[in-house]
Amino acid sequence: MANKKLVADYIDAFYNKKDFDNAKLMLAEDFANHHHGVGVGRERTVETFKEMAATPFPDFSLTVLRAVAEDDLVWTHGVIRVAPGVPPVIVVDIWRVRDGLLVEHWDVGQAVPEGATLDELVQGVR
Repeated sequence: MANKKLVADYIDAFYNKKDFDNAKLMLAEDFANHHHGVGVGRERTVETFKEMAATPFPDFSLTVLRAVAEDDLVWTHGVIRVAPGVPPVIVVDIWRVRDGLLVEHWDVGQAVPEGATLDELVQGVR
């Protein structure tokens, strides 16, 4: 339960509130972000996100629809909204936790296909 809370707190601080100082406190110094082009280190993660998303898209947000935790891993299934009028993206993120800090992250995403609705893609989410 603590790992899921850590991930939820990080997502809220980092992606939604853009409270990068608080978010960095939840990352290990050697945090490895496997998202293409990000690399290793909490500073690099923050700077890359600012450059690629937060600055050009200030309304960027991530809404978690469900989360599953097992051992040191937490999976989240969610929706990224980049900007008003831009189709949302369905994402799955995998987070690894060590000693109460996030140490590793992987993600995959899929744009909502033309003609489909977000509601159709997330049916069954409780």
